Amino acid sequence: MFNRLVLIAAVAGAFVIAVYAAADKPAAAPAEKPLPEMKFNDVKELAPGVFFRYSSISATDKTIPFGGSNHTWVVFKDYVVVVDANFPKEAGDVVAAIKKTTNKPIRYVLDTHHHGDHAYGNSVWSKAGAQIVASKNAARLLKTNGPKQWEDASKDREDLRKTELKQADVVFEDKYVLDDGTQRVEFLQFGHSHTAGDAVAYLPHHKILCTGDACVNGSFNYMGHSNSGSWVKCLEGMQKLNVELICPGHGKVARKDLLETQKRYFVDLRAEVKKGIDAKKSLEEITIGLDLPWYKEWTGVAAKDNKDNVKHVYDELTGKIDHDRLGKTPAPLDWRAPADGVAVVRRD
Repeated sequence: MFNRLVLIAAVAGAFVIAVYAAADKPAAAPAEKPLPEMKFNDVKELAPGVFFRYSSISATDKTIPFGGSNHTWVVFKDYVVVVDANFPKEAGDVVAAIKKTTNKPIRYVLDTHHHGDHAYGNSVWSKAGAQIVASKNAARLLKTNGPKQWEDASKDREDLRKTELKQADVVFEDKYVLDDGTQRVEFLQFGHSHTAGDAVAYLPHHKILCTGDACVNGSFNYMGHSNSGSWVKCLEGMQKLNVELICPGHGKVARKDLLETQKRYFVDLRAEVKKGIDAKKSLEEITIGLDLPWYKEWTGVAAKDNKDNVKHVYDELTGKIDHDRLGKTPAPLDWRAPADGVAVVRRD
């Protein structure tokens, strides 16, 4: 009898210890949802009422037509908010895609910046009943430089010849918030990155960040209107947000670590170019010797083949660029087409 009581006590004690040990052990983190598998022009619901459309683009396959910017839209209680306007033709395609997900009216469209594949479709959205929202600098660049850039671009795009350039209706400085109690979108301007007017759309309830071209997923960085040093700081600001998913301006949806990958490109590029300048090397020598294996692994393109990016950073570091004047010339509408006689291998 005594032995049986000892055995029962021992089992009970072990059970109590196991319970306390389980209570002290931190709960396992929930497994991350897999990233959506998407083909060009696919639409996926990333979170309740949050949809992403993946536009066609390729840095390596010239047969793939350029479909402009990616799009994210958020369905509020009474209306829809859209990130980026694209070109007019593609804007019409996206309006049709949105109507397949909701019958609510489109009320706001954010131009993440003034480039054609993010803003030239403004008139299409306006006719659909939306107000165009842009940061102060994006609105300024679209107003002062837009008409001439539109005229130049319309020579090669029928959709531009059939419509007109629409300016921003709502202009903000640092932050503009839409919140109806069911959804919340914060339009944020961190500073001069891809352009002087870049803005992003942050969805804090869903931990999603729509970056426009301030962060892309692949070899799609057009740096001709950028401030690469400030761009790094802007990305660091974005990294402080509580984010799980990145919806980039071009390329596939990714996790938050895409911000670090994008930042690394500018940090490493600036460091390698400065090293070459300090060694009294020419721009050509610096370009030929540029070796960032991780970048090719990420994008499929060698960093040294993005010659315009190397030159832009070289010009920045040798004092040849006035960042306040950037954006006055057009960005290439087709990143595979020549710009000023120089082959361009990426897209804004």
